[in-house]
Amino acid sequence: MDITEFEQQTHALTVTGNASDSSDINVEHFGFENTLPDKPSVSSAGYPAFRLHYIIGGSLTLYTGGKRVQLRKGNCFLLRPDSDIEYRTNPNHPASFYWVSVNGQRCRSCFAEMGFGKENYLPAIPKEYRRELRRIFYANFVIEEPLKEIIDSVFLANFLRIYHLLYLVAHKGSAPKRITGKRKEYIEQTIEYINRHYSEPSLSIKEIARVIHIHENYLSHTFREEMGLPFREYLSQKRISMSYALMERGMTSVSEIAYAVGFSDPLYFSKVFKRYNGISPREHLQKLPPVSANEQ
Repeated sequence: MDITEFEQQTHALTVTGNASDSSDINVEHFGFENTLPDKPSVSSAGYPAFRLHYIIGGSLTLYTGGKRVQLRKGNCFLLRPDSDIEYRTNPNHPASFYWVSVNGQRCRSCFAEMGFGKENYLPAIPKEYRRELRRIFYANFVIEEPLKEIIDSVFLANFLRIYHLLYLVAHKGSAPKRITGKRKEYIEQTIEYINRHYSEPSLSIKEIARVIHIHENYLSHTFREEMGLPFREYLSQKRISMSYALMERGMTSVSEIAYAVGFSDPLYFSKVFKRYNGISPREHLQKLPPVSANEQ
């Protein structure tokens, strides 16, 4: 079974090593899961190890440090044993991910070197690294018989490969080197234009392409290739993200929020909001603490 068949046909699978509790880095398990829509929330509470996840499809919501973060294909996130962190899969687009569970005296410094400092997630892994990262995780599920006798050493070697790769990502920046010249300029101009005009319901990639003087199809292809998601998806994320900010500043009318962030139909806004969060905007508003007069 090759990697594509494995990822398509496997619901959930965990492989366990024989590592010692006394090592600096002790790799306990590698796992893979195509989450089901009704998968309950998973929390770091009560679990003694660090769990690193790499998302290869779908999406989920990570609750960390009092924030809600939407994560998708190409993101990594970390559940820490000493922090209150939780994730919930998107019921409409359930997440698929690899994960590894590790503990040991060097875990904390190791993950810090991989880019997990104050945040418990990484921006999308550059495309030039994604295939290799998938292969490293997958290798732990197809270990040949002679090596199973030293599976703890194999697990450790593969985890160190993950460490080295993410270390490179953290210290070389998140943008692939090949995004240079005009391509880089076009992406930057597109994002800047979105940031200034996201509240306009008619905003489209056709409009942006006309403004920056390139063909619409070329911009659409380039944006998806370099950002890892289509223009419309990126715009929806931006609008939903801005709706959080308005709610936290005290705006309570769902219709007003929808119009303010660029949705011409409040019902459609509610549908998109629920797709990302699993709850409606009204339910989200009810969970927010009251805003004081000084904060408004």
